[in-house]
Amino acid sequence: EARDVFAFFDKDNSGKVSIDEFMTSLRGEMNPKRLEFVTVAFERLDRTGDGVVTIEDLVEVYDPAFHPEFKAGKKTKEEVLQEFLANFDGVDKDGVVTEQEFIEYYKNISASIDDDEYFELMMRNAWHISGGAGWAANTSNTRVLVTDEQGNQVVREVEDDLWLSRGDQAAMRNKLGLGAGAKVGLTFGSDNRNAQAKRP
Repeated sequence: EARDVFAFFDKDNSGKVSIDEFMTSLRGEMNPKRLEFVTVAFERLDRTGDGVVTIEDLVEVYDPAFHPEFKAGKKTKEEVLQEFLANFDGVDKDGVVTEQEFIEYYKNISASIDDDEYFELMMRNAWHISGGAGWAANTSNTRVLVTDEQGNQVVREVEDDLWLSRGDQAAMRNKLGLGAGAKVGLTFGSDNRNAQAKRP
């Protein structure tokens, strides 16, 4: 009987029960609202749309330039990508992340977050999912200052910008449905790295 109870908590069959496993077992499944955000995030990560995430999904879009070990020359881009994927990879560590493994990863995180709005905020900002209300509103998506032909200016959010380079004005124009006449000055959401607007 005691073995059955232990096995219930020991999700990864490691012979040990981590705090995440303990909390997940007590809390149970994620509610539908949280699960929906996790599913959207997985779809953004799965760029090839084949239902799994591998290095091939990330190699063209993930920039390790600011990773400390890459900057120091200690790790290659591929090693940094593998390390990133390993966060989500399940017990088998085969370099392929399935949707279920991704859900299990976030199930562990979800177990330690009481508030649905906080979980929503975390997912929206981590995976650049537009929308949200109140303090759960997305603040990580790029904001651009758009100047039209008459000189009118408005700040607009670039939706679905997770893999979009902040310097790629052509891609931003495309995302915003802008014609060639509009000028786009870049301003940034939450990090404010370039507080001043840039004009082409």
